[in-house]
Amino acid sequence: MRRRRSIVDEALADVLGHADAVLKGAEAECKALKDEFKRRGLAEATGEAFTVTATEQIAARLDTKAVREFLGNACHRFETAVVTTVIRIRPAQRFAVAA
Repeated sequence: MRRRRSIVDEALADVLGHADAVLKGAEAECKALKDEFKRRGLAEATGEAFTVTATEQIAARLDTKAVREFLGNACHRFETAVVTTVIRIRPAQRFAVAA
């Protein structure tokens, strides 16, 4: 990870917000391109710099809602508390000063 020089909190918020917006834009573009790749039914395509392949895989997921319904209160003994830090980014609400 690249270290940045010390910046004030307000500038950190702006830099983080900008990076988040760029990332979300790139993720949206990547999803749209992947959807197009799948829509075309491609298994592989090679360009000048990258090769992209599509394969199907099967994953098993635990239906926690169904497990809770089945076990009732007994399911609590299998739960573990996890503490995480959530960072939310949204545009600042700035109000114009009347002249």
